[in-house]
Amino acid sequence: GILKEKNTEKEEMTTLVLGALEEEIADVRAAMQHTQEKKAGIYTVLCGMIGGQELYISKCGVGKVNAAAAASAILTAFPQIDRVINTGVAGGIGKGLHRGDVVVGTQTVQHDFDATADGKRKGQIEGFDSEFFASDPALCASMAQALSAEKIVFTAGVIASGDRFVADKATAEKIAAEFGAAACEMESAAIAQVCALYRVPFLPLRAISDGGDDDAIQSFYEFLHAAAANNARAIIRFLQAE
Repeated sequence: GILKEKNTEKEEMTTLVLGALEEEIADVRAAMQHTQEKKAGIYTVLCGMIGGQELYISKCGVGKVNAAAAASAILTAFPQIDRVINTGVAGGIGKGLHRGDVVVGTQTVQHDFDATADGKRKGQIEGFDSEFFASDPALCASMAQALSAEKIVFTAGVIASGDRFVADKATAEKIAAEFGAAACEMESAAIAQVCALYRVPFLPLRAISDGGDDDAIQSFYEFLHAAAANNARAIIRFLQAE
């Protein structure tokens, strides 16, 4: 994707944080100051400050359509947004990942998008030259610093999105092998596509709540809060450090 030609190192940046579930954004929202609610179409967006940085935050809902609809509506309503972070939890399908570890998504891919019959690669969408959407390198580097400062175990890698809660080992292993993915979930690649179209820098941040295996559903709900809290600490540190 094409990234917005803006300097992501400048002092004052307006950041949009999107999460599918209330639990995934609650801790970041609680840290905001000087808040006020605004509307972007049907979406409620809370605007405020963290560490002198302007922050917009909203719940988009689960799945690729919900995620894309929210991202599009909010970026249209608030063209001053400089960058987008998608926070949430995910299934850890890469080797060596444990619950609570965080994946900084250097690339995203829609693992369930298949136009191979039309000569495209698996996951490749019409109008894009790769199946992978590249995240903003400066955002990735800054978030890695924030995670290190918070002493949160993290890895950088591919996040695969699709409209399916992956809860069986065979499917998890297939997605990992097909795309070299470290984590799988249901929103970030859709938001990445919208950000590419809008030319806005994007970063997906996913905390591991389960292994994408047969115990995934139970693990997801058991570890949702703890995993999401790691992301929130990193995002707050990231904003305060700038």
